[in-house]
Amino acid sequence: MKKTRAFLVIISAAVFISGTSALAEEFGGIEFPNGELSFADEVITYDPLYSGGPAPTTAENPQKALGTPDYSSSSDSYVTLGRGGLIELKFVDNFLINDGTQESDLHIFEIGPDVEDTFVAVRPTQETNALLAGEDYDSNDDGFYEIGKVSGSTSSIDIDAFFPGHTAGELVFDAVQLIDDYNEGNTSGATVGADIDAVGAIGSVRSCDYDLQGDINMDCKVDLSDFAIMAKNWLINCKQNPSDPACEPLD
Repeated sequence: MKKTRAFLVIISAAVFISGTSALAEEFGGIEFPNGELSFADEVITYDPLYSGGPAPTTAENPQKALGTPDYSSSSDSYVTLGRGGLIELKFVDNFLINDGTQESDLHIFEIGPDVEDTFVAVRPTQETNALLAGEDYDSNDDGFYEIGKVSGSTSSIDIDAFFPGHTAGELVFDAVQLIDDYNEGNTSGATVGADIDAVGAIGSVRSCDYDLQGDINMDCKVDLSDFAIMAKNWLINCKQNPSDPACEPLD
């Protein structure tokens, strides 16, 4: 079963590499072949005191780092990490993959006037972890492989540069870890630390290739996670109240 799943991921990746998906959409001048599906979906951990702090006193909702980039100067649609703070975000309806080229595979949207450095790590699936066994990619044994640092603003990373010699889609990751550089940027203030608006997989393959009725988050199963999404939007009527944030116009 594991080999079959890995094979299907590689086949899906081949489709991704061979041509632009019908879902493709551009965000911040970067094309994401899987459109809105490309962005992180769940918060695993948020710890603004991970390295001792101080923590921010505003923009402390980690949920603001999920989904597509939506920052505007009049909104608080981002999360501040805190000095040396950590956030871990999971992909649910897609996986982050290597594209087998020197092009970028992962994109991090940071906002704010103080451009701050952030250490980046990615969590391999079980199959990818086995494939890369024997290499010391996880220096602190937390399950995430360190892949360098981005220098703030809108930053990209090429996964293949850190794991060379693998074909497109051979490496699959399901989560991203971001840690603010404790020794860089402001050391205090309401929004101390990197300000994260979104994290997106340019190298991306959908985690489910089935149209399952009721599978709202597209993780190939109908469970309480789908019910939670439905409950959150219960009784919202977009015809009566089209300005509701949950009412997104169709293209």
